[in-house]
Parts: sequence; structure tokens; C-alpha cells
Amino acid sequence: MAKMQSQFPVGSFFCRVGKDGKGYISIRYFIRGRYAKKSTGIEIDAKMWDEKGQKIKSSSNPRINNVVNNKNLMLQEFKNNIDQQIRNYEGLLTYEVVSQILGGNLKTKNSRIKEIDFIEYCKEVCQNKFNQGKVSYSYLYNKTLAIEQFKEFFKSKNNREKISICDINSKLFEDYKSYRITVRGNCSESINKCLSPLFDGIKSLYENGLLDSLVYASVYGKYLSTKKTIYNPVVKDKTIRYLTLEQLNEFVNIYHNMKRQRTYEIMQMFLFSVNTGLRVSDVVTLEWSHINFAKKILKKNMVKTKEVIVIHLNKPAIEILNQWKKYNRNQRFVFDLMEEDIDFNNHDYVFKKIASKNRTIQTSLNSVGEKMNLPFSLSFHVARHTFAVLALRQHKNLYAVSKFLGHTSIRATEKTYAEFLPEDYKKISLETIDFDIAI
Repeated sequence: MAKMQSQFPVGSFFCRVGKDGKGYISIRYFIRGRYAKKSTGIEIDAKMWDEKGQKIKSSSNPRINNVVNNKNLMLQEFKNNIDQQIRNYEGLLTYEVVSQILGGNLKTKNSRIKEIDFIEYCKEVCQNKFNQGKVSYSYLYNKTLAIEQFKEFFKSKNNREKISICDINSKLFEDYKSYRITVRGNCSESINKCLSPLFDGIKSLYENGLLDSLVYASVYGKYLSTKKTIYNPVVKDKTIRYLTLEQLNEFVNIYHNMKRQRTYEIMQMFLFSVNTGLRVSDVVTLEWSHINFAKKILKKNMVKTKEVIVIHLNKPAIEILNQWKKYNRNQRFVFDLMEEDIDFNNHDYVFKKIASKNRTIQTSLNSVGEKMNLPFSLSFHVARHTFAVLALRQHKNLYAVSKFLGHTSIRATEKTYAEFLPEDYKKISLETIDFDIAI
């Protein structure tokens, strides 16, 4: 692992003369404008100290000279031991760190630092918030996903999964913000939401004495600005990733020719989302009891918002459900992604299960997306956006689409998909409403 510090501090001995006239040898290290000091415990005749040579002067008396040689050897071993600890420290060297090394207080702490997995630590901080009733389950779910996304980013850059505390620095997070902007096309608000559970973890590390103050100061709270500044006539809209009709037909063609059964089934789930607008969490937790085949209606509580959603199922969605009915694998869950006896009151387990299934699904969809040469990653987000865009372009009612998506307000739908609204909707919305009432 590469060291984060650029240079090791150089230690030097000095002799302090006490009130008793004796000389007391100490060692000091100059670090970031300050001296960290420690007494060696070695006493000498102050006149015998050679400051330039950094040693005790030799004596013409063989007996005294033997004692001098032993003390000089002790001094050198003392310094070598401290130098070795400094070189072995896998983090940013600060005055506080060097002082702890000199005081012999760093060993346990540094050992703990090396053992801590930053990702798991951040998840633990989120879980504790949920256990204390400070946040909702949807918060826990979304923030944990954000932490996992950061882990995947780190893994792709460094070819390893574990992120140690020694890896934390401002450049890592600046690179991550840049990635979210340029590759993922996220807006500032979205990026800040992804950063918040990571910064919560960093704050907790610092408060528990596990993160250097300078590292903490350089990283924590570095959110992107969301303040509106000077008016800019050029409005930049958030990029919506969706499949065009041509791309969707290509996807369907690959789907019909897919030989791998599991990939075929995951593609089927994707198409179900395209036809219903369901999030991956709602597809994973979809139960047969949520389906009314007679009325062709799907009704369930959404995992993220807890809102009740009612969807009128189209022909492709019904066909997919009938095919899974023939599989007859799971008496409770449609797509056989959850155990039949799972307890939804066990929020932690349910969340981990959903996250695990989502990772499996994502792996298969990524391979399909690569085969299609898509300029973005294929995901259930894409399926959901595809549903919304196609529905709006077919002049479906905005209110109906908003309800299908499970948005809490129609304004959220309008804001997200403004560019895809039919021209007649835009025209109507811009026209003056005149009730022809004389006042």
C-alpha cells in the first residue's frame, strides 16, 4: 500500500540541563511546524554531550568509556525503533500521530485502523440510525445502496474491495464526484445524497478518534453547491437514461434468442418493469397476492415510499406473469427471488436480501447492455424511465403516469420528464385559462 505522506520527519537528540546540573537526553521530531518530543530516560554529565555528533563524548577512562558506548548504543536503538514505527504508519503523518508514536499510544489504535473496513463502518452508522428510530427504512435502503455504489467505484479504480481508513483522502472523493457527474450524469442534489452516508461515516470515525483531523477537514462536508446563482438562459436538464423503441426492440430480440436461462428470466423481469414502471425492489418483493388476474390489476405497497400503488396490467405484463405461474417455483413471490417464509419485520435481513438480488440482476443486465453497445449502464432505473417516456409520448395522462410511478406528487413527474411531455400538453399548460366570466 502506498504511503500517503510525502516525507518522513527526521529525529534528533538534544540535551536538557536540569536544576541538579545533570544532562537529560530527549528526542524530537519536527512535523508540520511543531516539535514532538520524548525523553529517552538517559542521564549524562551535560558537558559530555556532543550536539553536532548526536552522541555522548568518549572518555579517556576505559571504564567510563564503556558506559558511554552502551548509552550511545541505547540512544541509537531508541531512535531506530521510533523511526521504524513512523515508516510503518500507513496514513497521513501528523503531529498528533508522531506524538502518539513517541508516547507508545499508537499501537492499539493503528491496529484498529488497519482492521476497519470503511464500507462496513458506514453501513453500521446507517443501521444504528435506523435502529434508534432516527431514519426510515427507505432511508436505510437508499443510503446503503449509495455506499455500495461507492464501493464499486473504488473497486474499479483500485482492483480491491476493502477500503481502509488509510485510503480516505480528498482526491478520492473529488474523483468520485467527477465520476458521478461525467459518467453517471447525476445532478448536484443526487451526488450529495450519494455522499451523505459516506460523510456520516467519516464524521463518526473522526469523533471516535480513528481519523486524522487534517484528513477529516479536507474531506468532510465537501458537498456540491446546489445554490442558484446568476440566471443562465441555457437550461441544463438532468439526463434521463431510457431505451428508444429501436433499442427496446433490439433488447426483445436478444431476449427471445437468449440461451442462458437465468439471464433470460432477468431480462423478463426487466420487460415487466418496462410495462409496469416498478422499481427493482418492488419487482423482487412482488407477491402473487398482489395480482388480481380477473381484473388485470396489480396492487401493493411500494418498498421505497410505502405508498399503495395500483397498476392496470397490459397484455405483455400479463403474459410474463402467466409464464412465471407455469414455472410454479414459489407459492408466495412471483419471480422467486425471496424465501416464502421471509419476515418483512426483519428489516435488516430484507434489505440485505433485496440488495443482494439487485447486484445479481445488475450483473446480467450489464452484460446485455454491453452486447447492445449502449452508451450507459442497463438497469431497472432504465426500465422505469423507459416506461415513463414511452407512456408520455403516447399521450398518456400525466396524472396516470405519476400514479403508476408511485410519485408523491404530479410535480415530481412533470419536473423529471418535462422534455418528454407531448407538445399539446406543453401548449395547453402555457395557454391562458379564460373562464369567460365577467367581473
